[in-house]
Amino acid sequence: MINIPEIKLYGTDGCHKTHYYQLVLNETGLPYLFLDVEKDTNHAEELRGLYENRKLNFPTITIGTKKLRNPYKEELYKWLYKLIPSMTKIAHNKIDKKFRFTINGEEAWIDYVLKEGKMYLVHSEVPYDLRGRGIGKEMVLQTFEKLTEEGYEAVAVCSYIKAIAIRSEQWKTSIG
Repeated sequence: MINIPEIKLYGTDGCHKTHYYQLVLNETGLPYLFLDVEKDTNHAEELRGLYENRKLNFPTITIGTKKLRNPYKEELYKWLYKLIPSMTKIAHNKIDKKFRFTINGEEAWIDYVLKEGKMYLVHSEVPYDLRGRGIGKEMVLQTFEKLTEEGYEAVAVCSYIKAIAIRSEQWKTSIG
């Protein structure tokens, strides 16, 4: 199961910007909580607690512990992609023999060697500042999905890839 941080939208029904963010978040298909700060004093107090000045700064969106005050759509998507790796899709570059996972301009990848119809997954790499967010795990799982769709059999050579596959009910028997 993919770990999706809790997403909250603090705003009011009468605010056009709040309505805009509801549309944007609905577009993503991700679950989120709409917390009306005018109708519920608990929601208002929760929002005040996010700011040192204790003001009702809305609309505010939180993604886990990340707080975004009235962000541009591009900034919101940047943080969604960064904090929710499952939103990013793997790309298979057959020329370079890599599966690439690009998040906000930074690239994680898995190198492979193709031999006798089997894909030997030999190395995985996640940029340092993207580590610790589940990006490597999501990349491995999507790589297995993609190579299976393309008709290949996987052989996990890289110890990290092997560890992820072994922990996955779906892929533990297909690591070669």
